[in-house]
Formats: sequence, C-alpha cells, structure tokens
Amino acid sequence: MIVASAFTVFALGLRHGADPDHLAAIDNVTRSAYPRTPLLSRFVGTMFAGGHTVMVLAISALVGLLGARFAAHSTAIEAAGTCISIVVLIAIAVANLRQLRAGGDRIVGAKLRLLPRALREGTNALLAIPIGLLFGFGFETSSQIATYAVAFGSGAGVYGAILVGAMFSIGMICTDTLDSLLVHRLISFRARSLPALMRVWIGSVTGLALAVAGYEAAQLAGWHSPVGDLAVSAALVMALVLVFAYVFVRTRRPATEAPAATT
Repeated sequence: MIVASAFTVFALGLRHGADPDHLAAIDNVTRSAYPRTPLLSRFVGTMFAGGHTVMVLAISALVGLLGARFAAHSTAIEAAGTCISIVVLIAIAVANLRQLRAGGDRIVGAKLRLLPRALREGTNALLAIPIGLLFGFGFETSSQIATYAVAFGSGAGVYGAILVGAMFSIGMICTDTLDSLLVHRLISFRARSLPALMRVWIGSVTGLALAVAGYEAAQLAGWHSPVGDLAVSAALVMALVLVFAYVFVRTRRPATEAPAATT
C-alpha cells in the first residue's frame, strides 16, 4: 500500500509544483536574481522546492506521529483547506487578469505579498530557500492536503509518512525546476515577440488558477469526478508542460548562417 501511495503523491507533488503561487514566487526570485547571478538563477525553482521540502517532511513526520488524532478530523481539515485554496486561486486569477490588462510582465501571487520586503525584493538566488520554507506552512492547496491525508491513512508510522512526504517533494522539485528554467529562458530572450510570450505565460497561469479553483469548488459542492486525482494531476502538469514546450520553441535562437564557401 505504501508503494502505491508514494506513486500517487509523486503525481500530487508534480501538481503542487504547478501551483500558481509557486509559479509567481519562482518567477519573481528568478527575475530579481538574474542580473546578479544569471547561471544560479536557472535553479531558483530547485532551491525554492528544497526549502519547501523541509516543511513538507516536518509536517509529514508530525502527521505520522499523531496520525490517529488527526485522522478523526481529516475531513474537516480537507474541507477548510479546500475553501481557502479556492479563495486564493480566484484572487490570483483576478490579479493576473489585471496584469494582462495593464500590460504587466510578471505573475502576481497571493503569498508573495505576505513575505518580508527583504525576501520579496532581494537579488540573491539563495533567498529562494527561505521563501520556499515559508511557503511550506499551511494546508491551503488541495494537492498538499491530499498528501497529508495519504500520510494519515498509510498506517506506516513516522517513517512511512516521511516516505510519502519525500515522494511528494521529488515531484514538486521536478516541476519547480522546470519553472525556473522556463522563466530564465524568457528573461534572457530578447526579441520583439517577448511581450506576446509573456502574455501567454501570464494567461496560462491565470487559466490554471481558474481551472483548479473550478474543479475544487465542484468537488466541494458534491460533484464526483469520473477520474481520480492522479489523472487530474497528470492533466494539469501536462498542460503546463505544453506551455513550457511552446515557450521553448518560440525562444529558440536562430542558428548562425555558415560562411559562404570560397573557391
């Protein structure tokens, strides 16, 4: 059971890495760090997810230790967390729609505004680690709640819960790393098509936030999805990967022409 659960939470981790608040934070730190450390800023997503992992593992261990007590209230915790998640996602979508209308070039997040100014405006790529750590507090994303619910019911104690948390974190690291590589590619790309690409990126995050909020609201209202969380997570991550692929293709630099042959 624990092996099957670990695979499921790996997919949930991939989905969590695509959370709009993650995308906004990684976008912000990558842009701020790029002028100072262009190479290291490629891996802001990896460092952000690393800091986040510390909290995920700590909470997972606590869940494994006190799982029997938490299990009795898991339904209430999931419902409350889902409600908060829906509100946050809608707020993110509205803020980014305003960005699109105003011609902005950055993703707007909800948690990002709550960070201390030194973290929000710092130019050191390593700041992604404490930011990720702070983002690890809370139960306001459905994927994170579902992971802790798996840890509740794994029945494998602290070590089993930590394994569940670790698999979730590995999935999250994969998606967050891809995100910072994408943002790095965008900001290092200089062409007239860049504003249009930024609109595609911001629009994609807005659409993702609305899609997840709608799905969670429908479930909260009693709708039962014909597919499981694993398939939903895969669909969301695949949509993000398609956006990555589109941006990658559009930002390819043309190969330099070979010199003409001389006779």
